[in-house]
Amino acid sequence: MPRRVALWALAWLLQCLSAGGALAQLPDTIERVKPSVVLVGTYAATDNPRFRYVGAGFVVGDGLRVVTSAHVVTRMNMLSPDGQALAVQVRSGPVAWLMRKATVMELNLEQDLALLQIEGPPVAALKVASSDHVREGDELAFMGFPIGGVLGFASVTHRAGVASITTMALPSPTSQQLSERAILSLRAGPVQVLQLDATAYPGNSGGPLFDPRSGAVLGVISMVHIKSTREAAMSQPSGISYAIPSRYVLELLARHQSAP
Repeated sequence: MPRRVALWALAWLLQCLSAGGALAQLPDTIERVKPSVVLVGTYAATDNPRFRYVGAGFVVGDGLRVVTSAHVVTRMNMLSPDGQALAVQVRSGPVAWLMRKATVMELNLEQDLALLQIEGPPVAALKVASSDHVREGDELAFMGFPIGGVLGFASVTHRAGVASITTMALPSPTSQQLSERAILSLRAGPVQVLQLDATAYPGNSGGPLFDPRSGAVLGVISMVHIKSTREAAMSQPSGISYAIPSRYVLELLARHQSAP
């Protein structure tokens, strides 16, 4: 076998073993990530059910801050009449949840990110790593609650390959095809997004995209918001999912580093 072919075969084998090793570690990683992934929604004592789930989120920093998608929070504002409060539910056991009152620290519509502050004792937090090293073809995973509370709030994990690294808004051929969100995105400058080869659902929005080996957060699932910009011209959903890279999350957290 020629030396060049042998080296190529060895490189391919090492790559396969590396990817296989990452997926083999995923079950253990899920157990570490799961306690930090939370339910984000509204609460009212007179509602039935009292808690209305809107999207996912994950705990970061000191254990009292939650990152989610901005469109999850804005959707709550549209759904919430007087008397409803922003609430986060955190795990208190394998199938048990505890309600926490939450407040909004920052809402970034252009990057579809929100930072919440929750009351009570700290919760296990996830590490947010830089997404600068993420490449097309990387195998990652994301966690959320795709069907909400229909069958009880059970977190679901999906594997996802990074199909493309692109921008949130694309210039439209005509002004009639430019949505308000797309215009805001273009004016603010291109926001990088990770296009995934897995299908996410609205209940996944705000959940973490993470490294299957370490559990470090590398992005935030943002299907609903990004599809309203990049795919605004499509009459039917494409099944493509997107995530906001974690570098924007790190910038968000840095802006509130000294906040109480």
